[in-house]
Amino acid sequence: MRGAATSRSSFSESAALRWIAVRTKPLRERLTASHLQQRDVEPYCPLYQEPRWHPRSPKGPVPLFAGYIFVRCRPCWHLTAVEFCPGVLRAVRFGGVLAVVDDELISELRLREGERGYIVPLEEEEGIRNGQPVRVMAGPMKGLEGVFRGYLKGGQRAWVLLEFLRARTRVEVDTDALAIVHR
Repeated sequence: MRGAATSRSSFSESAALRWIAVRTKPLRERLTASHLQQRDVEPYCPLYQEPRWHPRSPKGPVPLFAGYIFVRCRPCWHLTAVEFCPGVLRAVRFGGVLAVVDDELISELRLREGERGYIVPLEEEEGIRNGQPVRVMAGPMKGLEGVFRGYLKGGQRAWVLLEFLRARTRVEVDTDALAIVHR
């Protein structure tokens, strides 16, 4: 009797709707999501508005997790349809177990997207606070880290304290070229 109860409960768990992580072919996240939608599963490809630090960088939102999307499905029923969909390499597994993603994480990502349909970097959404560590992402000082010291008039440029030859120097930098350093 115990074995029957266990197999029944594991079947009902695998028959439940779950978000799973899926590895896609390079640069095929959006196309794969549209193919999956036609197979009666709910795909989700969170997008991110990447700051333009280089003239050849992509214009518009890009996938937040390059090469991955999330799919809401019943794994016991839809996994084959998901794995044999054009653009899918495989469902993500750890030790042979499907990588299941919490509903709360998906909800949080969708909340951050809001009505825009993509996530905006915290630097743009909230601004950079005085005293925050930042990294210069473009220009002649690319890669240098410093301390944010305030926006200049208009908000397009800012003061950053950078360390040069054992001395701190205040430098004017485009705000588009700054990224907050999270430690």
